[in-house]
Amino acid sequence: MLAPLETIPTSGGVPIRLFLTAELMPDGHTMAQLERLARTSGLTHYVAVLPDVHRKARNPAPTGIVVVAKDVIVPSAVDTGISCGMRMISTDIDARDLTVHLLDQLFGEVQRTMPPLQDDGEVISTKDVADIFVRGGEWCRKEFDLSENELDCMEDRGCAIPDTTDREAVLSSVPQKVFKKGQRRFGSVGGGNHFLELQEIVDILDKEAAALLGLRKGKALFMLHTDSRGVAGSIMRAQLDELAHVWPSTATRTNGFRFHSIRAESEEGTRLALAMSAAANFGFANRIAVTEKLRAAVRKTLWDQSLSMPLLYDCAHVSIKAEQWRGERLWVHRHGASRALPPSQFPQHPIFSRTGQPVPIPGSMGHDSLIAVAEEAVAETFYSINHGAGRSMDKPEALAAFTNEQVEREMRSKNIRLYRNGPDNIAEQAPGSFKDISQVIEAVSGLGIARPVVRLRPLAVSKG
Repeated sequence: MLAPLETIPTSGGVPIRLFLTAELMPDGHTMAQLERLARTSGLTHYVAVLPDVHRKARNPAPTGIVVVAKDVIVPSAVDTGISCGMRMISTDIDARDLTVHLLDQLFGEVQRTMPPLQDDGEVISTKDVADIFVRGGEWCRKEFDLSENELDCMEDRGCAIPDTTDREAVLSSVPQKVFKKGQRRFGSVGGGNHFLELQEIVDILDKEAAALLGLRKGKALFMLHTDSRGVAGSIMRAQLDELAHVWPSTATRTNGFRFHSIRAESEEGTRLALAMSAAANFGFANRIAVTEKLRAAVRKTLWDQSLSMPLLYDCAHVSIKAEQWRGERLWVHRHGASRALPPSQFPQHPIFSRTGQPVPIPGSMGHDSLIAVAEEAVAETFYSINHGAGRSMDKPEALAAFTNEQVEREMRSKNIRLYRNGPDNIAEQAPGSFKDISQVIEAVSGLGIARPVVRLRPLAVSKG
């Protein structure tokens, strides 16, 4: 069994614990970011660093980390895209039956019903947007006639706000201009690194867990990566603007940037928490809406309205929320890290109590992905796991190293259908700009955080 590596910042702060192998150690610039974050006022325990850790030029904190605090919230520790996340949708479709003609028909229907931006008109009402902010998955349960079993396969059942929370307090934390964006973008995937990928299960790595989860070799499965479609970003930027006057003077500052802490129980902290919860609800609801459109597109293309496409699991990988951890109530900040619960945290669930929570670990659009299940040692990472392979190049570096034509040529050489769903420069998502997924999985399984269940190979990808 591997053991995590630990370092103590030279100028003070909480420890940095690296859940990875020597081959995946972050570079000096990323370590400097981690040390700066570790010195932030109010953090407790340690900064957990996951195997997909990498830096992005636009963010002060690296992706692939978890930080915790008892009494404070550090909004800049994560990206503004609260509730960006992934879901896995199983099918009983034999992948070998999906001919090129059928794939073209299917993804043509997907692109027709889910344009990348969906800014041409309002698709839901202002009241719907408000209801989603407050009730999230529960609103979707009624709107889309979802089963209780489906809600049980979503983190927090797709709703981050307790029933007892005052509705007006939630809505007052959201700027009015955000409602219009929600009306126009609901039910769309978007561009950038968001994707809808059709995969084939090519290898069963844990027969018992795969059988319990209904995963069989040769079957097709969808992975979906998307967020709140800019709604969370607008909410969070408005909150940060409002909070600018209350940041403590002792906040960590380097090169003009501060990691801000705010008391969670203060008036401002309470308002921030409500705003983040509203944003989270919209992200979960958007993935639900996209899934319903996907199901409709598949059933139409295959002429089978009875086709079952059960949700395997949905989890966010950008979040800040209060959770219980070993008897403590902590504010858990996940930046590019999925919540992952082991069997002991599902005492009543008929399947997850035996397997642990399923978690997606995507490679890249040109490489294999995996589905794993969380093991008990995941408690060491505050019940968190890496959300993918992680980048080996930041987007600007990838744009300098690859071209659209190179990426399209590579995808063709691997017999992966690439469906462009917008004007984005696909070179920034080049498969060669991501880490080796096998090294990442070796670290995860070697540390006992999770064990791989199935390996999947991409058949077709829809990108912005």
